[in-house]
Amino acid sequence: MTPQADLNPLLTTPRLRLEPQVAAHAPAMLAVLADPRVHSYLPSNPPTDPEALRGRYERLESRRSPDGSELWLNWTVFRDSAALGTVQATVHPAEHLADVAYVFAPAAWGQGYASEAMQAVLEHLRATLGVQLFRASIDTRNVASQRLAERLGFVRVAEVKAADEFKGALSDEFVYERTAAPLG
Repeated sequence: MTPQADLNPLLTTPRLRLEPQVAAHAPAMLAVLADPRVHSYLPSNPPTDPEALRGRYERLESRRSPDGSELWLNWTVFRDSAALGTVQATVHPAEHLADVAYVFAPAAWGQGYASEAMQAVLEHLRATLGVQLFRASIDTRNVASQRLAERLGFVRVAEVKAADEFKGALSDEFVYERTAAPLG
């Protein structure tokens, strides 16, 4: 198995630095996650307890599920010194599959940052961990996120009715997939 330090390395792109997420990123991410718009299509609400967010990030620093069957890889995305968001991957090594997700601050929307960060993570997962299939589950109301997935080469393969219940309503999700062809 790949050494733990190599599982979730620092990644860079022409404009961004994707740092392996650690507890020390909580204050920067608290600011990103404070905007309620970030949570429009997520079952979460803006965090109010910095220590709770820090504790969550600290637990994720293990980079593995408690039973060791999944890799939990998370990056905090920076442009210069400003945190813009996060990219996450739950890797299922036995299946050569990764579930991916992204959350960015509204100030970063529409500028290509999420696409750039995701491309870097997808390529890392393919090249380093042998991921052959990527999957993203996206709320059916989140058109911007659907468009981003499609720009990245994901194809809608399913719809899950009542996938989640939050904020007093049921949420449906589209499931998107893409194979791990080299990114271009």
